This record gives sequence, C-alpha cells and structure tokens, in this order.
Amino acid sequence: MKIFSLLILFTLSIQIQSKEVRWYNDLTSPITTDAKYITMGGLASTLMVYANKSNRTYRKRESLKEAKPFGKYGIIGDIMGRGILNVTYSIGYLAHGYYFQNEKSVQNGEHMTKASIYSSSLIMLTKLLVSERRPGYPDDDSSFPSGHSAGSFAFASVVAARHGWYWGGAAYSIASFISISRINDDFHYLHDVIAGATIGAAYGWGTYYNYKSGSPYFLSPIFVDNGGGLNVSWSY
Repeated sequence: MKIFSLLILFTLSIQIQSKEVRWYNDLTSPITTDAKYITMGGLASTLMVYANKSNRTYRKRESLKEAKPFGKYGIIGDIMGRGILNVTYSIGYLAHGYYFQNEKSVQNGEHMTKASIYSSSLIMLTKLLVSERRPGYPDDDSSFPSGHSAGSFAFASVVAARHGWYWGGAAYSIASFISISRINDDFHYLHDVIAGATIGAAYGWGTYYNYKSGSPYFLSPIFVDNGGGLNVSWSY
C-alpha cells in the first residue's frame, strides 16, 4: 500500500505548473514540462502492473552467481546499469569540450550529469520511503524502484534528445536489456523496472525541454590562447 499511496501523490502533483526559471525547475521537470506525459503514462503503467503483482511468479535466487540472465552474458546488464554509461558519457563530453574548445560537448556532458543525478537522487529517496523486499532476495528491502532502469533510461533519453533517434534507439535497446536482466535475476518486480525507467526517461527529457525553453547551462567553457577552463554559474 505504501507504493500505491506514493504513486498516487506523484500522479496528483502532475498538475503543478511553473514557467519561471528557478533552481528547482530541473528537479520538477518531469511534471512541469512535456515530460509529464512520460511521467503520467509510466505511473499509470506502474499502478496497473502493481495491482496484478500477485498473478506473477518470481524465482528465488540464492546468490548472484545463480542469477544469469541471457546465459553467460548475464553480468553485462548488472555492470552496465551501475552508471558506467552515464559517467563515461558525461566525462567524455566534458573532457572533449574542454580540450577541443567545443561548447556543445560541454552542454551534452552537463545534460547527462543533471539527468543522472536527479533521477538517482529520486530513486534513493523512494527506496528509503517504500522499502519493498526484492522478489528473489527477501533480506534486501531496496527493490522499488529499479535504479539500474532509471540510470539506463536517463542515459538513453539524453542520447536520443542530443543525438537523434538513430543513436537513441540503440541506447534504448541497451536500457531495455539492462532492465529485463534485473527482472530475470529476480532483483526486481516488473513494476519496479517500469517506475525506474519512467523516472530516468522523465528526467532525461524534462531537463532537455527546460534547456529548449531557455534554461541556462551552469557550465560554460572559457577559451584563451594558452589553454582554457570551465566557468560555473548558478541562477537563483
């Protein structure tokens, strides 16, 4: 019931609207931008799946070694979903922007950093509030929602927004692989994964819509003849 009540509160908060640029605009972007449609659809799907939770069977795994989704490639989904994709993208583009004096690269890196931090923070907070036990590991109460799904779908959404649907489609395929592997491992229920994917995608697109609406970047490169740097600014 805690999950159901929490999702109802999120659904009701969809009506919140704000057009002014404030420090919390990115935090609330899943419900104050067009990403609200992702949020509403994802929450509705989560609620419907959760309502039918008892009709699905999950196997108990005794150890991580036994959890092998897709045969010998099982460990790939677990490792990739730990933020490696997000961190590699952020550091890679920030470094490229600094060394090659490319402002767009810095903006790409900042976008990925924002989407990843906000989605991960909401995931951790929700895990603490809900404390749902994992389907195959009853001693672990951090099942809802899936952090792997949130991180991978935040990554995929930023890639799609920044680089188009050719690369975005590939990124979403990777995110789906990661998410399915978490269910196959019995680390998560289906509703955990849907909720996590919704949070990640909503922040990936929500922050992007804010940028399109004129929200400033807080990182901007400084270029001089003998080097360069990054200027950090923040608006209140």
